[in-house]
Amino acid sequence: MPSELRLFGIRHHGPGSTASLLKALDDYQPDMVLLECPADGEKALALASTPELKPPVALLIYNPKQHAQATFLPFAHFSPEWQAAQWCQQHGAHLRCFDLPMTLRFALPDAVEHEPLPPAEVAAETTLAPTPATAPTEAEVPATNPEPAEALALEEAPLHLDPIAHLARLDGYTDGERWWEARIEHSAGHADTFGVVLQMMTALREELAQPESEETLLREAYMRETLRATLKQGYQRVAVVCGAWHAPVLRAEELPTYAKDDKARLKSLKKAPTEATWVPWTYERLARQSGYGAGVLSPAWYELLFQEPHERVVTHWMVRAAHLLRAQQIDASSAHAIEAVRLAEALAAVRGLALPGIEELEEAAVSIFGGGYAEALELVHQQLVIGEALGEVPEDLSASPLQQDLAQQQKALRLKPEATHKTLALDLRKDLDLSRSHLLHRLQLLSIRWGQPQRVQGKSGTFHEVWELQWRPEMVLGVLEAGRWGNTILAAASGAARHRADQATDLGQVSQLLEEALRADLGPALPALVARLETLSAGTRDVAHLLTALPPLVNVLRYGNVRRTETAQVAQVVHHLVPRLCISLPLACTGLDRDAASQLLEQIEAAHQAIRLLPEEDQQAHWYAALHLIARQPASSGLLAGVATRLLFDTQELAPDDTATLLGLALAPAQSTDYATAWVEGFLRGSGLLLIHNRALFDLLDQWLSGLDEAVFQETVPLLRRSFADFSQPERQQVLALATGGPAATAAPEAEFDLERGLRVLPVLRELLGV
Repeated sequence: MPSELRLFGIRHHGPGSTASLLKALDDYQPDMVLLECPADGEKALALASTPELKPPVALLIYNPKQHAQATFLPFAHFSPEWQAAQWCQQHGAHLRCFDLPMTLRFALPDAVEHEPLPPAEVAAETTLAPTPATAPTEAEVPATNPEPAEALALEEAPLHLDPIAHLARLDGYTDGERWWEARIEHSAGHADTFGVVLQMMTALREELAQPESEETLLREAYMRETLRATLKQGYQRVAVVCGAWHAPVLRAEELPTYAKDDKARLKSLKKAPTEATWVPWTYERLARQSGYGAGVLSPAWYELLFQEPHERVVTHWMVRAAHLLRAQQIDASSAHAIEAVRLAEALAAVRGLALPGIEELEEAAVSIFGGGYAEALELVHQQLVIGEALGEVPEDLSASPLQQDLAQQQKALRLKPEATHKTLALDLRKDLDLSRSHLLHRLQLLSIRWGQPQRVQGKSGTFHEVWELQWRPEMVLGVLEAGRWGNTILAAASGAARHRADQATDLGQVSQLLEEALRADLGPALPALVARLETLSAGTRDVAHLLTALPPLVNVLRYGNVRRTETAQVAQVVHHLVPRLCISLPLACTGLDRDAASQLLEQIEAAHQAIRLLPEEDQQAHWYAALHLIARQPASSGLLAGVATRLLFDTQELAPDDTATLLGLALAPAQSTDYATAWVEGFLRGSGLLLIHNRALFDLLDQWLSGLDEAVFQETVPLLRRSFADFSQPERQQVLALATGGPAATAAPEAEFDLERGLRVLPVLRELLGV
């Protein structure tokens, strides 16, 4: 007896198509179902009935030797292909994936035009069977062009770009997506729908009469070859579930016509290795707005539309919206919900719809709940239109060792991957939080940006961290790619850090990497990083590199105490680095133009703050000696000589009289005006308190300015204005008062002080302070 063949052209991710497909399968009872999904995903798709595999999920097919070649095939609970796979498991029917396998598609030459491939259920398009996005190793799936049935402004789309728009216009619609949803998805559960769809697609393809892309022709040729082989195997009833656009060329009467061409087209195709696994997916990624070209507009609404009877779905959606708004302290009573349902149904009736769609629901909610303002209902749109669902996959599912290690650590540290944004505050003095910090920093080194560190203000910043967490499904590609460095997160992060150190060309890169490695507690990588740092520092004559390297290293020493990491090796590097820097710095401060001096000034200030944090007094002494030399040598840049004098004065390494002497020398008549102006700018950098509280310094500056010729004075004042512009308003007022001969500030009257009474509180203070 010849096999009977039936074609079910579906819309991927269409809840109405799914309901109609289940009804058709129940009536037909096929013993073989051919599903439009890459053939090398068949083994993984057989796991769809596993209870622990909860959609939304995506079938990930990738090249284990080249992770840039990877394809995600998303499935939702309401997707026709997902439900077809469930139906086969429940009814004992055979399931076969019959689309062009990724092992062939990955090996196609670049000249072949690649479409966004569909999986068995990937895209939400009505005509072209969708194609999964090919994802690079970056964390984000690149945006793909929408397929013909998925454009939004369809009334302007040419027929060859969006044939469904043509049907929509014939029926009085300007939006093909809207037309398909109203006519097909809202009329669910009718098995005869597929006959009508097949007729429409056949007529469209004949009218369009435009050559398909080479990749589409390859896919359809492979489908027909698989279909021929299946029919020869003697199955009595064969069902084909595919994107509606492909159905016309898969009819039984078409198979002999294409047989010769199909064999020739598929002959001699090269192959690439592939592996397949399941990864959690999100409704946000399924939504077309996220950049997934074959997605759907409203996954959360489609889920409700599939689960609830049509006579109750509008009421359920509106009640959920009211609950959400009430949780946000927005007035949304039962009366509001009832009125919103009535308005949505009235809008549907006016527009000739059998059932309100998501547009009618949102318009009614905005009018009734939001008073006409859509901003108040952004939460409703996010949760009830797009949705925030994140799928789950079994822990024992086939995965790379690195994936398994990450999953174990996420479970042990109670850091469940979530699709929504989550703020995580960590206290590094607690063991659990410290381990969480190590994991997040290790993933950062592997370019897996699950968490984004936030800036922490105040003293608690040394032992507190704040992270913004959001798990994106595409990060699994980053985990797969990182597997080349090791089979555990620790080993992989250490391997990646060593590789980056080997590639680094200056001290700044290695010192920054060393800081990141210590934050991540990468003990195995530290010897290699320190050795690389010593190698670069020994051969470096560029003082700027030495200055850049120092602050991160000092931060490493500080954080090491909080993070309980071994910092002895880093301390050894700092011990050798500071003297070398102090010897080279004075000479580097000579012969510089203004731009070069300004850049070096910021690095000197940063290094100064870092060295002051070091516990070794001899290292600080070396630094102060270098600053003294910069301040006193005649060849130094005026800007750097001034800032060196200021740093020494602030740290009380330079007496006021010596400071006044250096100021006098800088402003002496023998000095050029440019040098004197630059010296003053560096000396007064950031604060005017020196002039306010040290009248001798003020008088020296005042005498210098008063002695300038008028022409030189006019040239000099704009340059000095840069220094005074950084002063606070009160500082500028007090400097002005000094310049006009008035008092800079009114001295506070000396208060009477009772020493005996003051001594009485000392015992209590000692007890409170633990002295």
